[in-house]
Amino acid sequence: MEEFKQKRFFNSKRVEFESDGITYYSGNFLNAKEIFIPFDEIIPDAITRETKTSRLFLWITIALGLIFSLTFFEIFRIPFGIYMVLTFFSGLLFVFFLLLTILSRKYMMYITTLSGYLIDFYDKNPNKEAITEFLETLKTRTFTFLKEKYAVIDIDLPVEKQIENLNFLKDRNVITEKEYEALKEKLKNINIDVKGFKY
Repeated sequence: MEEFKQKRFFNSKRVEFESDGITYYSGNFLNAKEIFIPFDEIIPDAITRETKTSRLFLWITIALGLIFSLTFFEIFRIPFGIYMVLTFFSGLLFVFFLLLTILSRKYMMYITTLSGYLIDFYDKNPNKEAITEFLETLKTRTFTFLKEKYAVIDIDLPVEKQIENLNFLKDRNVITEKEYEALKEKLKNINIDVKGFKY
């Protein structure tokens, strides 16, 4: 997967995979944003999901439902003609805004970055399988990049810095405890004569 796209009404989102990160695009008729996010920043396991409903539509639906109930049960003392018109239109508008509220409901998914920025997506869009494939690709590419960048033992780099890199990988769950210990042992062996080596 080199690209992932989503559409919802007039909104669209797109992710393009680069060699060292992703380019994230989100836009509609009124505005758009495009941002590059390096793999160093992405935490593919930190996923949050939520359901969002338009508060405006919800409150209008509640108000119209209340008006319809009051007119239907003849709480208002009004002439019959006005009563019929009010009942019909309040009921019609209630059904319309109820459907609008249901249709405007959004299932969102957020991926967290180290800096706290949330990358937002529509959950289960275009379908659950596509979302699962995208998340797997994102995780694989992120972890592969981080391993290639930080899990390489280099005799020319300070030991402390390389230990920091290994700790970073372990904390991000990029490498297992077993891999961490093996890399640390390898680092210890090539720096056996370096004073102050801590492991």
